[in-house]
Amino acid sequence: MLAATHLAPGPEPPLSLLVPAGQVLRVVLTAWTFATFYLGGLMLSWVVLPLAGLRGGDRLARVARAQAIVRGAFRLFHDGMRWGFLLKADPRSTRLGLPAGPCVVVCNHPTLVDVTAVLAAAPTVACVVKGPLFRGLLLGNLLRHCWHVDGGSGTSADNARVLAEAAERLAAGLPVLVFPEGTRSPENGLHPFKRGAFEMAVRARVPVVLLLARCQPPVLAKTAPWYRAPRTVPFHAVEHLNVLHSAEFSGDSKAMAAAAARLYYARIEGVPAPAMAGLATLQPA
Repeated sequence: MLAATHLAPGPEPPLSLLVPAGQVLRVVLTAWTFATFYLGGLMLSWVVLPLAGLRGGDRLARVARAQAIVRGAFRLFHDGMRWGFLLKADPRSTRLGLPAGPCVVVCNHPTLVDVTAVLAAAPTVACVVKGPLFRGLLLGNLLRHCWHVDGGSGTSADNARVLAEAAERLAAGLPVLVFPEGTRSPENGLHPFKRGAFEMAVRARVPVVLLLARCQPPVLAKTAPWYRAPRTVPFHAVEHLNVLHSAEFSGDSKAMAAAAARLYYARIEGVPAPAMAGLATLQPA
């Protein structure tokens, strides 16, 4: 009787044997696209935007000029992804439905490109950005030229500063964009919403505009890294979802956050809305 033979697992087959050639090509193009994005961001940060700022004007004029340049660059970034069959998306056709005047804009965050998709479609808007990005060498100067808001590190002092800076932008007439999960969403779901965006709206007495970002099949997500290209070209879109007014909630930002989360869950297929626990932390992003 022959003894059983135990074979040690061999090395994994190369990527080219696991996926079709088109997927391998899209992985290469994705790497190239993001390398170009960061190189372009470096040029915008330290060459283009400082030169554009020399034209003068008041703060809002300089901010509008800087954001118009960056908006065009983000549109080209999305064009490149569309032309390379990496993502079916065109921010030029996106209709966000923002009201005239200041508001707080809230969006879920399923992919790495939701921020650029919204900023490529929006008018001049201040975005609350993660602290490490804001203070980084690559994009920090770009974010400051565009008068975005440093999201800080989550301390009480940082949270108070973010709320104050957001109030300053709203008072100047700008919408403020917040991704209230604070990180990319889980696949077909949401992380608990932080209350900061809704507290901004309550204090400034402005509406909250809800935007829904969708991407199918998932790509550039926490669970779908850039080097795992799906078999089909993903479709990405951002659409107007709803508008909330603080007066409808008696100025209760926690109730607004819970109501917003329920509206998102109603539109995200296959995921039941959980209990709205975990929404009580007062954090801005």
